Amino acid sequence: MVVQVEGTVKPLIEVLPEKVVYFQGIADGMAEKSIDLITTSKMFHIRSVDDNLANRVSYKVETVEEGRHYRLRVSNSTLRGSYRGSITLYTDFAEKPELTVWVNGFIEGEIGTRPRVLVVGRLSPDQGVITAKVLVLHNKNKAFRIAKCAYDERVISIRQEPLPDGAGYSLEVTPKMENIPSGSRIRTVLTVETDVAAEEKQEVEVQAINLTEAHE
Repeated sequence: MVVQVEGTVKPLIEVLPEKVVYFQGIADGMAEKSIDLITTSKMFHIRSVDDNLANRVSYKVETVEEGRHYRLRVSNSTLRGSYRGSITLYTDFAEKPELTVWVNGFIEGEIGTRPRVLVVGRLSPDQGVITAKVLVLHNKNKAFRIAKCAYDERVISIRQEPLPDGAGYSLEVTPKMENIPSGSRIRTVLTVETDVAAEEKQEVEVQAINLTEAHE
């Protein structure tokens, strides 16, 4: 005889809405994120908090209901750049002495690119050649110009077109398969410079792949 039991197992302390915080976009006006820590069993207290984010974010813990409900408020403190780390909350709950909240940030200036990494080429012998597009955008929806695109012309070619709303450009990336040996992967970087003052160069990693079989 087989007995099947169905149900939902709740954690001792719920972390809501999830254990991961994401910050993406321009630093100016970026919203604070909140994480609620709620006991589903006995009472607990947060004894201390630590992190490995090197001041890239700021945070504080608030008491919503003593011993039962705490709120972690996290704010981005970085003007530009990427980071990844965690905030660890230490409790007096023997069955759950630590709670970890992961924090990921990708903070841009006025100019941003989507995506930051892309793959082009032939991914299998029976597949056609894949091209890809990079969007270069103004995060405040202002007009700008691309001053220069730098890339390895032996590996890829770039075709630039303005977006219809005038707040960005589309860059079509096409691999030069004749220069990518069979069975190989070439990593190269597309660098974009604009006429926006004080903006750093935008870099996009391009993986050019040719997974066709080499003929002897």
